[in-house]
Amino acid sequence: MKVDKVFINTYKYDFHFARLCIASIRYWYPDIPIVLIKDENAGKFRTTLTEKVWNVQELSIPRKRFGWGYGKLETLFLEPSFSFMVLDADTVFAGPVLDAVADIDADFIVDDEIQPYKRFNEIYYNLNRIKELDSEFVYPGYSFNSGQWFGTTGKITRTDFTTSLDWTEPPQSLFPDIVFKGDQAHLNFVVHRLGQHGKISVKRLKIMIWPDGKNADHIILDKIQKKSKDYPMVIHWAGMGNNIAALNRADILNFYSSYYYSKFSLSRKFLDEVRDLYVRIERNVSYKLRK
Repeated sequence: MKVDKVFINTYKYDFHFARLCIASIRYWYPDIPIVLIKDENAGKFRTTLTEKVWNVQELSIPRKRFGWGYGKLETLFLEPSFSFMVLDADTVFAGPVLDAVADIDADFIVDDEIQPYKRFNEIYYNLNRIKELDSEFVYPGYSFNSGQWFGTTGKITRTDFTTSLDWTEPPQSLFPDIVFKGDQAHLNFVVHRLGQHGKISVKRLKIMIWPDGKNADHIILDKIQKKSKDYPMVIHWAGMGNNIAALNRADILNFYSSYYYSKFSLSRKFLDEVRDLYVRIERNVSYKLRK
């Protein structure tokens, strides 16, 4: 697969991650087009300066409010046809990830993951009830985290999701007790379903490192700094918190932070830190009020 663009899904409360994700992509691929999927469901936020300095574009579509990662699905419906990679904001490249898929012939390439039965039923869809939506459906025995995947436009349509998803703004799960809320559950269901009928080709490759516990201890920062090709993978801090300084392998994030701000003045970094602190407080207050 020749990847033509990289999309980063971001919103008001995780753009501090997205800046580092951008820097990591540019570190390995200076010229690949990068496109921000800006989700304004939690409010508008400014990205103009980052776009200008780091040669990044914003996805220009009528829809602006998504929530639950649904903005990532919009990449599937773009025209004309091309291949792409999608990332969550809380990810970085640990190496030349795009090179790892260059020789793979498939419409979609997803992380090689097999969840235990109990965990699958907590985060994707209800295996005991999924046939209520499609009596012929057969679970293929795998799943994938949607924070990093490769796709091809024009292979999956908006209509393919209507069994489980209502395309309101923001989108809503029609049967949240069967196919759970969030893009990840619906994308897994649709990819599994279309793959079963041979309408799309899917390959699985170990592309995600979840740095929980000692999972990322094998990564040597010095090798990243020297652009070693040892780690052609994505590090994804999925569900691990919003405070970068408190995360496992924050040293890697700090490296990309330094690279990001190498194109700015010291005052820019200070202003961003103040903004990030304010946004983190606002997010925590908002969360408590909702509870």
